[in-house]
Amino acid sequence: MYLRDAHTKKLIGQLAQVATGLDSAPDAYHAHWAPDSKHVGITSRADRHWADNAIYRIENRRAYPVKTPELLCYAVPEFCQLTKELGGALTEDQIYAEDTVGKPWKVRQNSSYSAIAKWISPTRFVVSEESQWQVKERDPSATVGQYGEAETLEQESGDSAALYNVSFDVEGECELLPADKTRVLSTQPVKEQKASE
Repeated sequence: MYLRDAHTKKLIGQLAQVATGLDSAPDAYHAHWAPDSKHVGITSRADRHWADNAIYRIENRRAYPVKTPELLCYAVPEFCQLTKELGGALTEDQIYAEDTVGKPWKVRQNSSYSAIAKWISPTRFVVSEESQWQVKERDPSATVGQYGEAETLEQESGDSAALYNVSFDVEGECELLPADKTRVLSTQPVKEQKASE
């Protein structure tokens, strides 16, 4: 993925944080430009169930990576604390890696989607984030708040640990900060917003 000057058609440089390994079709990438064209967020599929959001500041004919905000731990810090207590979440790549296949786990993340939904101003934007998780042994219901849902799954007869499916769907207003950082200003559950429309 490269940044190109629209007037001269010359390549400015590669956007290294954009995932390109899974899908290279043009519609696999979505660019969300700020109103003043000084920042762009690019959503791309990093894996089958993984869509990442990379933000860049465009200045002096260069693209500078900006730290992408993560809404989940802002919206549901209790769930993030639970995943730490259970040893951290495995991602799909880690679950199927040679050195971890068959090893016991207590929490894993099965899918993730993050994208800039819209720019409110040159420095403020809305991010949409969805994710799916599985948690063993500890009931996460009390930690998901209004942002998610947890359901108990039937376990195979050989496994006595309780298993829970957890899903989150959240939108958050975020702000660009100096030094290519961002912060989350507020979040809201998407299911509540859809129900009120």
